[in-house]
Amino acid sequence: MNSVKKLLGTAAGAVCAVSALALTAFAEGEAAASSGTAATGQTASTAQLLTSIVPFILALVLLYLLLLRPQQKREKEAQKMRENVRVGDEICTAGGLVGIVIRITEDTIVLETGGERSKIRVKKWAIHENITQMEEAAQLEKERKAARRAGIVPAPAADDNKKKKDKEEAE
Repeated sequence: MNSVKKLLGTAAGAVCAVSALALTAFAEGEAAASSGTAATGQTASTAQLLTSIVPFILALVLLYLLLLRPQQKREKEAQKMRENVRVGDEICTAGGLVGIVIRITEDTIVLETGGERSKIRVKKWAIHENITQMEEAAQLEKERKAARRAGIVPAPAADDNKKKKDKEEAE
């Protein structure tokens, strides 16, 4: 118990000493700034302004890079997914309804759900995921990995189209 009191006493003493040193340094800085010329005072105040604003600017930049930009990217991908919904796709809505798209209008889709073939009209913004596109992407990735393991690297589709055009032009 005595060692705890001693430790707390020394910690409190250290805090007091640090605060006293900080106050002394602050007072000396004030005296030096007040005794300087007007140009030196303006330079000092500009430097103080910059040192107080720079951390806020850095914090805003980090906030943008770490939070806002990834969110905008996710929203853009979700919008692209909603625009690429086709008739026959199986989708899941934000409310958890799963169904097959049977009709697409400008801002709504009609889903067919359940064994009784119930039809539900849903806004496009409520589409959470396109299950069919996810399955197709997973299948393509699986085929690509299998080809890679076998030592076959498929050429990109763009290269195939370019070769076909070159052959047609040569003929």
